[in-house]
Amino acid sequence: MPPGQRPARSVQRARQEEDPAPRPVRGPQQEAPRRSREAPKPPARQGQAGPEPRRREAEPKLSSLESRILSFEARWWRASGAKTQAISDELELTPERYYQHLARLIDHPEAAREQPAVVRRLRAARDERRAAR
Repeated sequence: MPPGQRPARSVQRARQEEDPAPRPVRGPQQEAPRRSREAPKPPARQGQAGPEPRRREAEPKLSSLESRILSFEARWWRASGAKTQAISDELELTPERYYQHLARLIDHPEAAREQPAVVRRLRAARDERRAAR
């Protein structure tokens, strides 16, 4: 097509016309069954009283401050001064307290589930600093 001309119909409209079949939508009556994280309990036997199975202790969830710190650290900064100022303004922490929270947070298993790429990057940087000593 020559420069400056637009196609007669949009790409999105062309895709819709190629695939006219509607996709199924899950409504409230068609929800998929939710899986439980606990192991299924074996059927109870009559006459036998055994020890209760141990339940896995739930790992503590991240606080709202910890979640905000992780999402803040996921952003990229061009200048360290801008990040330092943003720490004070957005999180209302001193940079020292911010980095103390962050150092503890990268070893938290829930943090690794919430922001895996950030936690891996921070752990690698920490390990590199420790190896340089």
